[in-house]
Amino acid sequence: MKKLLFVLVSVFGVSVLLGFIIIFEGNFAKVAIWWKQITRNSDWISYSPYKERRVESDRLHFEDPNNIVFIDKHLFWKGTGAFAEPELSEDNVLLKINLKENGSGYSDQVIAKITGAMANEFELGPVTVVNGKITKVGIKKSAPWNLIPLAFCADEKFSFSGTVEEKYSNGQIIEEKKYLSGVLHGKVKKYSEKGIPLHEKDYVKGQKHGTHIYWYPKPLDPDDYKPAKGGDGESLPSLWLKLRKDAKDKFGREFGGHEANAWVVANYKLKGGKFPVKLLEHWQGNLKHGLFEGYDKDLDQTFESEYEKGDRIKHKSL
Repeated sequence: MKKLLFVLVSVFGVSVLLGFIIIFEGNFAKVAIWWKQITRNSDWISYSPYKERRVESDRLHFEDPNNIVFIDKHLFWKGTGAFAEPELSEDNVLLKINLKENGSGYSDQVIAKITGAMANEFELGPVTVVNGKITKVGIKKSAPWNLIPLAFCADEKFSFSGTVEEKYSNGQIIEEKKYLSGVLHGKVKKYSEKGIPLHEKDYVKGQKHGTHIYWYPKPLDPDDYKPAKGGDGESLPSLWLKLRKDAKDKFGREFGGHEANAWVVANYKLKGGKFPVKLLEHWQGNLKHGLFEGYDKDLDQTFESEYEKGDRIKHKSL
């Protein structure tokens, strides 16, 4: 039994090695590229672009939602007025094109095309014209239909998956956003120049879904904090200032950057410090759903509302 298991493992190992040599020519860089391609639409697979990739915000651009357009290529007259809408599957794949307005005056040289994000994935035709009216549009090649704008990085063919970040001059992140297949998916976080969290929002497939929370950029020390002195005898009346001083000693020239500020914030929370909440929201499928609460700078609650699928069902001002 042990010999059989050894033989099977050996055969598997040799097969993997041969596959690596034949398919990837023994090049690990090609393996990495292949892995990124097959995992680019995944938000859970390890080492996928969603989990690993980070780019600067100025490298991102957005392409419009998909649309159907008709082009009459006749030299002397051209038809007008045709309008069509897509019929989609549950997964938003284009199934059929429905003519809502047939238009008039079209020649037999009309072509239909898809514009917007990933338009090159579609191929339409032929277009049937009867008495100057467009009556039917065929589909040669279908693909997922994009109902909202998609994010792309530089001149890449496929929509972006990963984290987009914008930074202050000191290296501290201003805002970071998670994208999956070109739409917001995951956390959107914003920070002050000192790394204090300003907001954190949850998105799922481009829609607000989950908790959105906003903070005042004002550190609140724990009640039991006792003022301390730094190594140079400097008075440190707050926990926040003490940790900032510790971070300066720990990170040296990197002090003030995102990593150093994140260390301060994490340790501040760990030792009982907090940042006062300004607004708390709950969303479901881009609709307000759940509790909404507001607070002033003195931590006093100003209102409380409750929503159900976009409708406000309770409210009180405080």
